[in-house]
Amino acid sequence: MKRRVLDLRNTLFLVGIVFLAAWYAVLLVFMFAHLERLKIIDYRAMYMGGYIVRYESPARLYDLDLQRRVQALVLSPDQATSFYPFNHPPFLAKILGWVTNKDFTASYFRWLLVLLAFHLTGLGVLVYLFRSFRWRVGELWIIGISGLFFYPVFVSYLKGQDSAFLLLGVSLWTFGLLTARDRFAGLGLALAAIRPQVALMLAIPFIFKRRKVWWWFVAWSLILIAYSYLLVGVQGLEGFVQVLLVSGQGTGFDVEYMITLMGALLRLFPNIDPVLFDIIGYGVYALAILSLCVLWAKSRALRFEHIGLAVLFSMVFSPHMHSHDLSLLLIPALGAAATLAASKVLSQKYAALLPLCVSVLLALNDIPSSKIVVYLVMLALALLLWFPAWFKPNRKEPQAC
Repeated sequence: MKRRVLDLRNTLFLVGIVFLAAWYAVLLVFMFAHLERLKIIDYRAMYMGGYIVRYESPARLYDLDLQRRVQALVLSPDQATSFYPFNHPPFLAKILGWVTNKDFTASYFRWLLVLLAFHLTGLGVLVYLFRSFRWRVGELWIIGISGLFFYPVFVSYLKGQDSAFLLLGVSLWTFGLLTARDRFAGLGLALAAIRPQVALMLAIPFIFKRRKVWWWFVAWSLILIAYSYLLVGVQGLEGFVQVLLVSGQGTGFDVEYMITLMGALLRLFPNIDPVLFDIIGYGVYALAILSLCVLWAKSRALRFEHIGLAVLFSMVFSPHMHSHDLSLLLIPALGAAATLAASKVLSQKYAALLPLCVSVLLALNDIPSSKIVVYLVMLALALLLWFPAWFKPNRKEPQAC
């Protein structure tokens, strides 16, 4: 009997992809119709970094006065209602300099090509990982296409954020950890230091388990620090630290919009004392790291459920995490799919749809834009990772005659 092409699984997949493609087309049409809005999205901070590297000096990358002057060159006075500094580590500064010129819009689209390259590389790593788990070719295609259309990554493209590079780092970490290639796991953690608060939470537990991963992380991080020193010098590194301190003062930049515990806290208590706010936020962040350390130390082996939980912790309990970094949800979504298939809750055929389901749900949620739904998605993924048997359909035993 011939295999049906449009069976239930493929029909659901097609409907989900068509919905996402149509939604993305609408957003792209709106963007091209209002290109001037590009100057008020997150990319303006990335543009400032690239402009300074190309036309000024990499050593002055974190000079806030210079960043403000560059912003004034790009934005009209009515657009420059707020200032968002370039506060990312200098890992990608050279590439930003290559793709940036005085044409803001063209620079943005060249930067998108760089982000796409990072995204495709990370997806290739994840698909190869599932291939090593002996997933079938059809399911690998579904995983790859779902990852390519993953909604939070698309949001990061629209904003010009470097979340695709973060996803690449965490994908390499996942691949290295699950295939016993510790040097790749350490490299992935070092690349994930594009968000230092994420890299620290993911790396510190390895002091207590799989310590080689920790030492590879240290080794690769030293290489990145040396590269950063050669690029921006002592002045640039000092400026980076100062910018981080400025960004973390009080309640920081736009914390009330963040998907973190600190974001939720500020939304619930907008007049909270900044000192108390920092004590709670950073205290819980430290407790989350401690919890992962204990879990790592007590676990006989580190599997997808450990990886997924660590990524979810890094998103919820980090002091700084915006919606574009929901791109990391692809990792626990894939982990949950692998766990459900391994536990026989779902076949690989249907488990492969889980990342697409998460993507569609997040896209639909962006219409009312409810943070509660995001937290519920994270909770659901954690439960699927750690308690897959809860979701196994009850099968009634046949009664004896």
